Amino acid sequence: MDSILNQTYKNIEIIVVDDCSSDGTVSVIKRYQEKYPLIQLYQNSINQGVTPTFEKAFGYINGVFIAIADQDDIWEYNKIELLVKEMGAEDAVYSNSLLVDENGISLNKDFKSIMHLQSYYSGAPLLLSNCPPGHTILMKHNFLKTLFPFPSNIMFDKWIGYCAAGNNGLKYVDMPLVKYRQHHTNTFGTSVSKHQRKKHTREQQFQNKLAELKTMATAPVKNEATKKILLEMISLFKQGWSFRRGNFFFRNSEQILAAKNKAAYRKMLYCFKMFFKPNY
Repeated sequence: MDSILNQTYKNIEIIVVDDCSSDGTVSVIKRYQEKYPLIQLYQNSINQGVTPTFEKAFGYINGVFIAIADQDDIWEYNKIELLVKEMGAEDAVYSNSLLVDENGISLNKDFKSIMHLQSYYSGAPLLLSNCPPGHTILMKHNFLKTLFPFPSNIMFDKWIGYCAAGNNGLKYVDMPLVKYRQHHTNTFGTSVSKHQRKKHTREQQFQNKLAELKTMATAPVKNEATKKILLEMISLFKQGWSFRRGNFFFRNSEQILAAKNKAAYRKMLYCFKMFFKPNY
């Protein structure tokens, strides 16, 4: 909270929606409110989960730009100022972030070493990758309003990233502007967390991914190439061997796999596997 309040960009409001936490969050925020009236606190009466809670928070916002604050991360003090300056015709911008432990000490690893962070002007690369990380995003309010309601079967940051890339673009700023804290109580993170979702059976994974792709097809995206690739991907998402599916992935590998941080030979191997099963 201190890293947000001490931003060099001063014209801010802070929206906090508490999803029935039991860790003293509400009392901490109320203490901050006594000193900083720009903080607004709302409390869910029942636990709603990550995406509905963020969607609720977005509904209270008045500003032109919206930044997402995730869990207990630490922002660089010039984060908002730099991202606002980088915002152009794109719908959203995002940055790199540094992984730190629960005490804020660097783990000598950043998101760029995990994901292929770059600017995207097609939604196709984000169909199979949850990039950009939500905690690094700054987006335009007018753009965000076109995304409601948020689908329940897709993480909110994937929905935002896909829609931005498939419309006016998603710009990458190559600076680590967030310290992303890793510990066993992360709801989502790069390390093992007791809150992370359980693995499903292969059949459940298949059905869940198919449902996700069909939901993505309802997104307000204007990029025709993005929509064409998605619709063909859905039509080929079937159990068993398929020459057409493998050929489709080889033909479109540069776009579909652009966000995957893999060597070229591994991307080709990924496409080869598509001949045998829809391992999306």
